[in-house]
Amino acid sequence: MRFDDLAGRDVVIWGAGREGMAAQRELAARGIDAAIAVTGSAGAPSGVLTGAAAWELLRSADAIVKSPGIPHTSPEYIELVRAGVAITSLMDLWISENGDRVIAVTGTKGKSTTSALTQHILVALGRAADLAGNIGIPVGARVDDAVYCAVTEVSSYQAAELTASPRVAVFTSLYPEHLPWHGGFEHYAADKLRLAQFGADTVVVPNRSDDLGRRVSEVAGGTRIVSPADIGITVTDETISWDGVGRLLLGDLKLVGAHNLVNAALALTAVAAYSASLDRAGALEAIASFAPLAHRLEVVPSTDGRIWIDDGLATAPQAVAAALTSLSASRTALLAGGSERDLDFAPIIDALAGRDDVELVCTGPAGARLAREAGSRLSRIHVADSFADAVSLARSLTKSGDTILLSPGAPSFDEFVDYEARAAAFRSFAAERAQ
Repeated sequence: MRFDDLAGRDVVIWGAGREGMAAQRELAARGIDAAIAVTGSAGAPSGVLTGAAAWELLRSADAIVKSPGIPHTSPEYIELVRAGVAITSLMDLWISENGDRVIAVTGTKGKSTTSALTQHILVALGRAADLAGNIGIPVGARVDDAVYCAVTEVSSYQAAELTASPRVAVFTSLYPEHLPWHGGFEHYAADKLRLAQFGADTVVVPNRSDDLGRRVSEVAGGTRIVSPADIGITVTDETISWDGVGRLLLGDLKLVGAHNLVNAALALTAVAAYSASLDRAGALEAIASFAPLAHRLEVVPSTDGRIWIDDGLATAPQAVAAALTSLSASRTALLAGGSERDLDFAPIIDALAGRDDVELVCTGPAGARLAREAGSRLSRIHVADSFADAVSLARSLTKSGDTILLSPGAPSFDEFVDYEARAAAFRSFAAERAQ
C-alpha cells in the first residue's frame, strides 16, 4: 500500500509508540488526518483513544496503519483481518514509495551491524546514504533526491505487513526468535521473507544452498539471488578476501568475532548489487574504519583489570554461541539468562560443551532453565538470585585479564524495562571499582 492510497479514507493509527507517532506526523504532513488508537493495557499519551472507544474506531476504519509492537497473534488483530479491514504499516507505506533507492536488511541477528556497515561503506565511497528503520530512526518522509541510498533495517515485526520489496533485500540469518508474536517459527520465517516477495531487483543471502537460501528462492520468484561467494568474497575465521580486490585480517579491524566478517561480506555484496560501478577496493578498505555498534560485543570501560563486554542484544541462543567463538581470553564468565521465551538453549550448551575456560552464570527464569538443561553436560554452572548477584559471581570467578561477557540469550524483562537498562546496569557494575 502507498501513502497516496490513504487519501480520502478513514485512517486510524494503531499504537502510540515511536513509530505510531512518526506515522501520524508523516500522514499529517501529507494532508491525511489520522487518529491514534491504543488497545490492551498499554499506556497512551493525552488525546489518544483507548479502551472500547479505540476498538470501535479500529473496527470502523477504512485503513489501519499498525505499529510493529502489536502481534499477529492478538485477538484484536485476528478479528480485524477476518473482518477485511485493510492493515498496513509505516514501513510498508515507505518502502512502497521509496523502494527503488533502498537497501533493506533483515535477519534474526546481524541486521543492525550489516545495515550500519552498508551505510558506512557508501559514505566512505562519497555517496550520501541515510540509515533508518529498526535501528532507531523511523522511516516516513520521501527519500530526498540528494540521497543516493537509504539503508534500512527491517525487523520481523515490520516485515510482516510488507506489500513491496526494496531494490536490494539482504537476509543475514534465520532461526527461531519472537515466536509468540508471530505464532511459531514458520509464521516468523514467512513474515521475514516478505521482504523478498514483491519484486526486489536483487536478494543477498549468506549461502544460496542452505535453508535460508532455499526459503528465499521459494518466495522470490525470478529475482536474482546472490551470495558473497558468487562475487568472489570469501570469509574465514580470520580474514575476509575479495578476488582481485584485496584482503583484510580480523585482527586489524575494530569488529569483534568472525561472524562480523560474514556481516561485512553481506554489506559488501549489497553495495555491489546496488551499483556495480562502485569502487570495490574502496568498499573493502572502508570495513577497516567501521566501529562496532553499541551492545554488540562492545568493550565497555572498567577499572578492575577485567575485560567487560556488552553483547546485550544477543537475545537469541545462536547469537550467544557466536559471541563465545569470538573471545580469546584465558577465562570468561558468561552472564546468560533473563525473562523466559522458551527458546531452545542447545546452541549455547553445544558451544560450551568441552570448554573449561568459561564459567556460566545464569540469571532470571530463562537462566534457571538453561542451568537445568546444561547440568548434564557442563560442570561450570552458577545460578544467581538476581542480575546484581550474577555480576558479583562473575567477578569472584575471574581475575585481571579475564573477560566478563554479557551475552544473555534471553530478553531483559525479568528485571529491566528493556535491554538498554540491563546494559546500563552492566556498565555501572563495570565501573564500580573506579568509585
